[in-house]
Amino acid sequence: MKLSHPVSGGVARLAKTESTTSMRTAGRRPFWAGGTTAIAVLLASILTLGMLAGAPALASATTRATGADVATSALSPTTSTRAARTDAPRPPVSSNPIELAQTLVEAHDDGTFRTNPTLIFDREITPLAQGQALSGCTLDLRILQVLVLTLQNFGSLSVSDLQRPCIGSSLNCGPPTYSVHCLNPGEAIDFTSVGGNGLNGSNTATFDLLRYLDTFVPRGTNAGQANCRSGLSLTNINQFSDSCNHQHVDFRNTDAALNVSPLPPNLPSLADSSAYVKGLYTDFLGRTPSAEETVFWARQLAVGSPRSIVTGGFVNSDEYRLIRIDAAYRSILGRTAEDGGRMDWLKAMRAGYITTDDIETSLYDSAEYYQSHTGTDPGFVQSLYKRLLHRSTGQEDLDFWSNLIEQNGRAWVISRFWDAPETIGERVSAMYKVYLGRAPDDGGLAGWVGIALDVGDSGLRSGLTSSDEYFNRTLKRFP
Repeated sequence: MKLSHPVSGGVARLAKTESTTSMRTAGRRPFWAGGTTAIAVLLASILTLGMLAGAPALASATTRATGADVATSALSPTTSTRAARTDAPRPPVSSNPIELAQTLVEAHDDGTFRTNPTLIFDREITPLAQGQALSGCTLDLRILQVLVLTLQNFGSLSVSDLQRPCIGSSLNCGPPTYSVHCLNPGEAIDFTSVGGNGLNGSNTATFDLLRYLDTFVPRGTNAGQANCRSGLSLTNINQFSDSCNHQHVDFRNTDAALNVSPLPPNLPSLADSSAYVKGLYTDFLGRTPSAEETVFWARQLAVGSPRSIVTGGFVNSDEYRLIRIDAAYRSILGRTAEDGGRMDWLKAMRAGYITTDDIETSLYDSAEYYQSHTGTDPGFVQSLYKRLLHRSTGQEDLDFWSNLIEQNGRAWVISRFWDAPETIGERVSAMYKVYLGRAPDDGGLAGWVGIALDVGDSGLRSGLTSSDEYFNRTLKRFP
């Protein structure tokens, strides 16, 4: 990627979107921004528990229009009036969105789960599996559970529609239709196949799917394609007309949970959790934890606290923030931070005025840095090329960016360099080396670069250190 001016096309690739500008103004989103209320409550309970217990301080393709895009009033229930079954089996399934998404990623990797367009998987499933819910891309927990249960029951499935705005589609999102596919969190699925058999609303595979779903979905669940079939009586599912080239299911008319049982926990042992905690202390804080610190956090993991919650505690701790502040002063200003300055930055982070990830760009924007790099706009720009892209540039580029500094200010230009795919890719590669002990594969690098603007560097660190690969590596590092 060439960071340059319009003549060479660089600005087109670096153009800052409206959402990015808003992010820069409001601060980067936390690593679970857009997640479920349950996760937020769990985070609060863990933090409260820590305080009460004296916890040790951590020093694509165009989406088609279908009959499913109808107003709620247009639904035509054909539900049987018989009582709901009470003897139906309650299939076990996780209630953790991250675990559900990880199951779908594994299925995608072995070819048993597909989305068309692939952007559905790339934006709605993959980031969630990494602990990062993209803004505007949240899926209702029941949708994730239905996908996993259907996959497990039929062996494979494919879908063509989940949450449209997430993939850049606004088809039928406004009046008069208000498609359920446009809700956030997403509450609808368009199935195109199960068990290797295509769905058309009337074939055997369709009947098998709907009868299976009817055993555990709540009353008021909707299914399309009623006009495509006859002779199918369902207890909990209302049926309405839709195009006969898929099978639509949604929860627009019910907030009730699925009739499922909890997945038996597969919790890590205290010994394995202790190894993981030692890895976090080493990699985030550069020190060995005390026995008290190890036991406290290991117990949280061993009783079911998600890794993403624990890693979030590390990246948002005062100790880690001060490490980042000190490192930024040394690498950018070439000196040790004065006590008053580092505490001012820490207070700003605590108050939410800036994020931990903003310290580097803030120091690049300082008068001290500017004056130490010639005190001129061209000299300042050349320093950004050398420090962030590790190369020099010519006079044409220097003039171009200097003009943009005059128009928009240094902070605006710094953000273009800092958020460029080339720069993000370098930071991601460095994180892979530290946390996973290897270089990123092309797919992993592209995936993390793609979500970096939404979650920030701290979110990337939290996601990588929440992964199974990192967890398993700590077991070898700290046997």
